[in-house]
Amino acid sequence: MSAHLNFYDYAVLCVYMIATVALGLWVSRRGMKTSKDYFLGGNKLPWYVVGGSMVATDISSEHFIANVGAAYKYGVVLAAGSWNTWIIYSLLIWVFLPYYFRTGLTTMPEFLERRYNSLCRYIFAVFLIVGYIGGIIGGTLYSGGLALESIFGLNLYYGLIVFAVSTGVYTIYGGLTSAAWTDFMQMILLLAVGILVPIVALAHAGNLLPLVREFPEKFQVFHPPTHRPFPFTGVFTGFLTVGIWYSCTSQHIVQRVLGAKDEWHARMGVVSAGFLHIITPAFFVLPGIAAFKLFPNLERPDQAYLTLVKTFIPTGLKGLILAGLSAALMSTLSTVVNSTSTLLTLDIYKKLKPRATESEQIRFGRWMSGVVLILGVVIAFAFASTTTPLFVKVQNIFFYIAPPFAVVFTLGILWRRANATAAVATIVSGFIFTWLLDTWIFPNVALLAPYNTYLHRALLAWMFCMTVMIVVSLLTAPPAPEKTTGIIWSRKYAALPAAEQARYHGWRDFRIWWLLFVVIVLFIYGFFLWRRIKHPW
Repeated sequence: MSAHLNFYDYAVLCVYMIATVALGLWVSRRGMKTSKDYFLGGNKLPWYVVGGSMVATDISSEHFIANVGAAYKYGVVLAAGSWNTWIIYSLLIWVFLPYYFRTGLTTMPEFLERRYNSLCRYIFAVFLIVGYIGGIIGGTLYSGGLALESIFGLNLYYGLIVFAVSTGVYTIYGGLTSAAWTDFMQMILLLAVGILVPIVALAHAGNLLPLVREFPEKFQVFHPPTHRPFPFTGVFTGFLTVGIWYSCTSQHIVQRVLGAKDEWHARMGVVSAGFLHIITPAFFVLPGIAAFKLFPNLERPDQAYLTLVKTFIPTGLKGLILAGLSAALMSTLSTVVNSTSTLLTLDIYKKLKPRATESEQIRFGRWMSGVVLILGVVIAFAFASTTTPLFVKVQNIFFYIAPPFAVVFTLGILWRRANATAAVATIVSGFIFTWLLDTWIFPNVALLAPYNTYLHRALLAWMFCMTVMIVVSLLTAPPAPEKTTGIIWSRKYAALPAAEQARYHGWRDFRIWWLLFVVIVLFIYGFFLWRRIKHPW
């Protein structure tokens, strides 16, 4: 059932692959003299590269199958995950980012050691490394390769190796600089490709307004608490758990921000990522709903994107779609490989060998990037050789880790009384409680059964972790002054440093653009709330 490709389609893919590797090598041509050059891009990334890289990292090739399939089934509510970044990115811009940037932080686990103790640092670092290699690198290679195989008939195993080697060439050599700049180029390609299929699909489905009238249930964002899997009580509280953990404390996202030229570029980068998140849901939601109109009896919703491409995209343009899906895969892969290497080098190797020179750290980071890629390929091959949905299970790990670490980071930067004893207790008990919610409480408590979604489980786990963190902190000794001095958030963090305020004023004031971003999203939600009231279906 795969879409037929001709010479021109393959030529487009080859040109894209060559251009990506060439750009990755060219932007890092001046060499890496310090570990900051390699792991933080020498703090030279402009705002548009920061924002483009953040969003490109979020979008992987399997999204074009899974997310379009979800939109086919559930409709526009799928977009709420992207639009809700207005809350998460606001927290990053105003609360977390200023502290991270002004204190010269290089890794997220480093924050936990400064604020709590080294045990918290190692727990978080190890989890991120294992999760990145197994859940994101291995999972992205497998599911991305599977997506390309199912749509275009490319051999899964050969595809895994080609994409791993191509991405590794520039990521291992150039570090964050190469990863971020190629992400930016790939984001431009994703914007072009992402909008192509929605336009073609809507043209054949009779355009957007007739779809809204014909399928009002597909254009609802606010669903009742018993809705599965997108109740509004979970959709609009997810920022407390997975949102904060993923966008404000996860190395592979925040590292792009830490590599910015200055704090203004860092904040504007996050704002620009927010604007992109307003647009990117169209890549998935509109094709999914259009496919529901055009092909209402698909055996599996995940076939929606494949069916649209095969039916409506002409030969020649399929090569552009193929390049776009490849870009989505490679951008995620390069980002996470670089971040995993950073954690292994700065949180493990440098701690064990504190006198390691800059060149030794870079050399170790490059070797670790290669090792991480090889392990990712091995895991991807393992996924491909089994019928057990291992990838889904690995992804669920993130919903276990998010609540306790979201609480530990948030209270660590906002509440002076939070201490290391409470942080460790919260992390350990949070894992156990989430497991109990998943395996025993929700399945066996009749009152909770109608609300059994991962979003509700994450919310209850967050409430539990917040309670543990506060109670244990109050029952144990307060932290030493050096654990809170200069770390706890205050109003001074909200404003840019004086020198940057003088340089970036008027229309360059990031607050204007942040406010515009927030107003647009609130307007979108207002529209769908009005639709919910007018058309409750």
